[in-house]
Amino acid sequence: MRDRASYAFALVSVAAVLELDGDRIRHVRIAFGGVAHKPWRATRAEAALLGAPVTRQAFLDAAAAEFADARPLRDNAFKPALASRTLAAVLEELSTGVAA
Repeated sequence: MRDRASYAFALVSVAAVLELDGDRIRHVRIAFGGVAHKPWRATRAEAALLGAPVTRQAFLDAAAAEFADARPLRDNAFKPALASRTLAAVLEELSTGVAA
């Protein structure tokens, strides 16, 4: 998440697919970029979201579950919180049909 400039890269990126069944999550796939040495598949967050209600709190709780055991280094300790907020924003956009 950052303003785009030439040769710039995101501090955190999120790729997500969300399928809903009314106000519940039927299917979800999530991956993060920029938070580890390789793309990070968010399997804990996915598991926490299956069958969950479509709410910002559910999205934040899933992100908390995903990063519960994360061990950031000194210069990137901000990334779990940034990734959590970014995930919640992306899932909110997907669940309301708002194009990013």
